[in-house]
Amino acid sequence: MKRPILIIIVGFLILLAVGGYFLGWPKYQEFGDKKLEVEGKDTEIKQKEEYLSKLEVFSDRLSGYNDELAEIDFALPVEPSIAALFIFFQKTISENGLILKDTDLGELFSSEIQGTPGERIQKMPFSISVTGSYPALKNFLSVVYRNTRLIEVNSISFPSSEEGLFTSNLVLEIHAYQPKAEKKEAEIPE
Repeated sequence: MKRPILIIIVGFLILLAVGGYFLGWPKYQEFGDKKLEVEGKDTEIKQKEEYLSKLEVFSDRLSGYNDELAEIDFALPVEPSIAALFIFFQKTISENGLILKDTDLGELFSSEIQGTPGERIQKMPFSISVTGSYPALKNFLSVVYRNTRLIEVNSISFPSSEEGLFTSNLVLEIHAYQPKAEKKEAEIPE
């Protein structure tokens, strides 16, 4: 009587081992794979959290430079205000004892801004004609160069002069910032 029970127990253990091997082992491997996948996702989440915390630190540090960033935005506007530029030149010219005779802002209104494609800083040329004394012109140019906007004087010509007054033609160039095309979603590097 002991022998058949022993055979049944051994047979049951063999069936249990074979069943465990064929049924349980794949599930165990699948569980191990899922565990590794979850650990990988946890690591990825931790990296993204660290990245976001670094961005937050940089954002906090940049917020301390709001005045400087505002100056850069003023110096390199994305869409420069032609009216504000004209008012600046008109005011500066009159403050320095010059008379504004003529302006050619036509190239500022053109649909294409000068510069090569992909350039981030675009050049926008225009010209003005002023009349006044040489010291007044010198003071005017000094103010233009000290201005926070990026303005370049490309050329100056003196087509006429009468009794200490010069008519000066200035070809100037302002700079504008051309931002890159924004992506639809912000990408977080891994």
